[in-house]
Amino acid sequence: MKTPRTALTRLTVMIAGAALLAAGCGNDDDNSVGTGDGQSIRLVVAQYTEGTQPYWEEFIEEFEAEHPGTSVELQVIDWGNLRSQVNTMIQTQQIPDLLNINLFADYAEADLLYRADEVMSDEQLADFVPAFAENASYDGTQYAFPFVATVNGMYYNATILEEAGLDGPPETWDEFRDAAEKIADLPGDYVPYALALGSEGGTGEFGTWARSNDGDWMIDGEWTINGDRNVETLEFLAELSEDGLTQPNPGQTNRADGTWPLFAQGRAAMVYASFGTRAFMGPVEESGIEFGVATHPTNNDAEPSTHGIQDYLMAFRKEDNQQAVSDFLAYFYQPENYAEYLRVEGLLPTTESGANEFRDDDEFGQYVELLEHARFDPAAQPVWAELRGTLDSDLGTGVAPNADPQELLDRIQSIAEAGL
Repeated sequence: MKTPRTALTRLTVMIAGAALLAAGCGNDDDNSVGTGDGQSIRLVVAQYTEGTQPYWEEFIEEFEAEHPGTSVELQVIDWGNLRSQVNTMIQTQQIPDLLNINLFADYAEADLLYRADEVMSDEQLADFVPAFAENASYDGTQYAFPFVATVNGMYYNATILEEAGLDGPPETWDEFRDAAEKIADLPGDYVPYALALGSEGGTGEFGTWARSNDGDWMIDGEWTINGDRNVETLEFLAELSEDGLTQPNPGQTNRADGTWPLFAQGRAAMVYASFGTRAFMGPVEESGIEFGVATHPTNNDAEPSTHGIQDYLMAFRKEDNQQAVSDFLAYFYQPENYAEYLRVEGLLPTTESGANEFRDDDEFGQYVELLEHARFDPAAQPVWAELRGTLDSDLGTGVAPNADPQELLDRIQSIAEAGL
């Protein structure tokens, strides 16, 4: 799951979209499609793990056996090359029928995609977890299919919390600060909370804390980056640093080489991290730490939330492919097929039926319960890529000594408003 789309992607999609529409490849006013009989469709997917290609090869073999006359051409591309190769496909009009990637809004804006309801039944669409379906929508209409997910939450070292006399993770900001102070008083040089506001991970971490304070990047369609709750959040995090309740220099600390190792080493009591990320989970599991995961503690009566991240499937509108695409999606999202894919990749479901497959699973169960709390960054907003770059580079300065959180967030708010 990678960073939001670039301006180049946006321009490429718009140009290609205009060319395809001019060539008569279909639009909302032309829904005449074939039955899919004898149809060959092309599936382009990202490589998540070494198991990606073997899974799809076996799945396609089974799908073709169940759907005589329909064949599927598979192309698996590693994440490092996926964006550039898809750009080339768009430019050369060699567009796949189905694509797995981490962006979709530009394709929808260019009228390249089927609406979700054109290739899925109402029953199938209703199976998607509502938050994920909403995040797969553009201008109020769902175009993409939530594919795989992960959630970022607050991981805690149960042994350290118990040593500090705590029954479990804190649920409110007041409880959090009290817990952090008790942990700081313990012998052993523990870090109460490992805070990463550096260029890698800082935007997601701050967004999670802001939502836990009833703030967000956008509320009711309006940018609220410099809203009172967000300013209060940045001030709160700065106070934690100033009072020695985090590691030194959190504004310059990243996750993978900063806060995550502190947790894996048994030094940090609490940390923001993501399920399914081997760079985090691998060392933690190897260390034998007794850990748990929860939503971040809340303030101002905010609803508990987690930072949701998802990738998408999407179906491109092409002549005579609608039925074959619809059949493929229906087959893939059957709970047993979908669950098998998630187990292969070590990721979480975006459907209710998929979630039910994992609720009693020792490894996945506790994370599935966090899915209903997922909230998302406004990645469908065209200006988000620019905003994300500014946030990644500048957000950490808001917790430096003598920083002015209001001025910083005012400046970032102006970028958002200019990009509307």
